This record gives sequence, C-alpha cells and structure tokens, in this order.
Amino acid sequence: MRRYETTFIVNPQADDASIDRQVTAIVDIIKADGGEILRENRIGTRRLAFPIVGLTQGYYTSIIFDSEAGVLPKLERHYKLEEPYIRYLTVRFDGPIVSDGISPFDSAFDQVEGDSYGDRQHRSYGFRGDRRHSHSSDSGRTGHSSPPAGDTASPAHDNPAGGRDDVEEAR
Repeated sequence: MRRYETTFIVNPQADDASIDRQVTAIVDIIKADGGEILRENRIGTRRLAFPIVGLTQGYYTSIIFDSEAGVLPKLERHYKLEEPYIRYLTVRFDGPIVSDGISPFDSAFDQVEGDSYGDRQHRSYGFRGDRRHSHSSDSGRTGHSSPPAGDTASPAHDNPAGGRDDVEEAR
C-alpha cells in the first residue's frame, strides 16, 4: 500500500448536506477499494485565485489515505463524472501526517512559530538596501564597488585603472 493525498474543490453554492455527500463519496470510494483514511481535513470555503466556471469561491477538502494504486483511476473517474467537483489533485504523499490542525492553506502571516517573514532582520534601506553602493568619494561607476568599511583586503584582480587584469579590452 502507498500513501496518497487527494485535494478537491467542491462548488460551494450547494447546501451543506450536498457538500457532505460529495466528501463522503470520495471516502467511500477509497474505503471500498481496501484503503484506510489517515486524515480528513475539511478546510472549508475559500476564495479561488481566479474564477473557475464563473465561481470565485470553493469548498476545499484534503484527504490523506493509504491504498493500492488501483483506487486512483476510480477517483479520477468519479471527479470527472460528478459536476460539483470544480478541481482536484491526487498525489503521492511522502511527508509526515500533522495532526495539530495547521492547514497548508493557512497564511504564513497567521502562523506563530516558523514565520519566515517575522524572522528577517530589519533592513534600514528598504527592499534593496543591501545593494546600495558604498562609494565614498567615487561618483563614477567602475564596474565594481569598493570594499566595505573595515575590510583591508582588496580583490585579487583589481588594478588602479578600475578594470580587471584578467579580462582583455576589446576595443
């Protein structure tokens, strides 16, 4: 048996009982083929990135399950034949099963720990502050910047004319 994850979007304009039937139908297909549901995450109604069939929202559900590969064509056929499924994707799942309730659809700004945006050092010069030139009195561009303050070592290929000696001039 292999571990898979199927994520699908159902038309949210249906009533809750209809959406529940669509999710239950997928679970029943997996179980009927000898599969075992490891985690079912009903993420809920979310805004779509772009309109699909005139819809701007969809009801997301993600199911992680163990099953033989024979269930995949059955799931694919069911997704294609039933109209309420807007989009679907079934992939092989290799990661750990997390049961702490954090969904991959949660925004990075909502996560308390491991937020890559909150761990960044403050940049005093804005977005490209680390790319500003540190020329002291040199107003012309020489093709390279002067070494940062406190650095006494010079680059290996500098010459006083401001070019590199390992590159021949093509004039």
